[in-house]
Amino acid sequence: MAAASLLALSCAGTAQAQAQQAQRPVAVAAQGQEIVMAERSQLMLPVAGVPVRVLIDDPSVADVQILSANKRADVFVQGLQPGRTTVQVWSRGQQQPQRWPVRVVSDVHASLLTRQQPVQAQVDVSGGSAVVSGHSDTLVTHHNAAAVAAAGAAPDRIVDTSTVGPNQVVQVEVKVVEVNTSVLKEVGINWRGGRIGAVKGKEPTSWQGGNKAGKADVIGDGFSLLYSATNFGASLDLLQQNGMARILAEPTLVALSGHSASFLAGGEIPVPASGSLGTQNVEFKSYGIGLSVAPTVLSADRIALKIAPEASELDPTNSIVVGDSVIPAIRTRRADTMVELADGESFVISGLVSRETTANVDKFPFLGDLPIIGTFFRNMKYEQKERELVIVVTPRLVRPIARGVALPLPGETQEQGDKAINGWSYFLLGPATGQGLPGFSR
Repeated sequence: MAAASLLALSCAGTAQAQAQQAQRPVAVAAQGQEIVMAERSQLMLPVAGVPVRVLIDDPSVADVQILSANKRADVFVQGLQPGRTTVQVWSRGQQQPQRWPVRVVSDVHASLLTRQQPVQAQVDVSGGSAVVSGHSDTLVTHHNAAAVAAAGAAPDRIVDTSTVGPNQVVQVEVKVVEVNTSVLKEVGINWRGGRIGAVKGKEPTSWQGGNKAGKADVIGDGFSLLYSATNFGASLDLLQQNGMARILAEPTLVALSGHSASFLAGGEIPVPASGSLGTQNVEFKSYGIGLSVAPTVLSADRIALKIAPEASELDPTNSIVVGDSVIPAIRTRRADTMVELADGESFVISGLVSRETTANVDKFPFLGDLPIIGTFFRNMKYEQKERELVIVVTPRLVRPIARGVALPLPGETQEQGDKAINGWSYFLLGPATGQGLPGFSR
């Protein structure tokens, strides 16, 4: 929309009777400025002098009339249907007419404008057809333009030549964590935040995972937005040090908006497969930690993210024998979801629980193997291990670093101290804080 355009909207109601009811006319500015008005709305032109004659280029788009009352004459314009036209008015004693470009927009377009929803692309609707041209900065503004075009034309009569951009790059930080929930229950820590009862006379601990909203059910809800990643990282470090959790993978993927990126840390196992004419082929099945992300930038700070994580491992207990080959089964846990969140916000996917039951036999040598009476000399104990897969995802908008900028290697910017410690500082003190990935800046 041109910067000089003047909005003069008097939108009709949703009901048909209200839509056909005339609205109170609205005066607009001087001639030469484009007038944008809604269908079935009216406005008054600020004509200089006394109008005596009017002309409109396309009477199907708008209607213009001269109304006289109390020795005063005013020119009124009423929008009829979406389109463009020009109104010309001649005043008494003037040879040249006064001109106003008029653009009539649909009710949908008018509603977006009154709600201050931007429609950057140019939408021209005429004769049941619509043409979308120009440029939209984000998908949201492009969607608004498409909605305006769809309101005035059938889908097969819409021509969209507009562009959307610029294309943005999204960095997706993913952390795949396996939590030993069996051990957590033994020590009285509950990820879901509820009390699970006393353990050996001790008060159980309520673990909330750093939810900013104050809700304790961070992991149990499947995913939770707007939680504190800092508190979660501290909690995870504590669990790792006590053998209650381990990080399976911590990839960082970078993808262009609207495109996908994938990651796999694992391997492939050969699986015999029957071929044509009795031949035997070999197929490879992947296993390990896999991840596929497809981000879409909606606006300057909103990202729609489709993510499909998967964690699989070999299961020799359910292996099968094919010919001379023993093929293990693959135990898989996967999720597939799509969320919308702001730049830098995190969410958690969980509830992917696996249970494994093992039997341990303690017996006296020889006596425990005797039939019938051997049961008195052996003890069988069943143990169930429960593990839960927790996936933390944080998308961020990034941009390439300017050309010619020297990129330091990880650890290169670390403060130099005693030469005897420099070689071991990374292993003793850990990586320097505040170091980001080379090649991108936030």
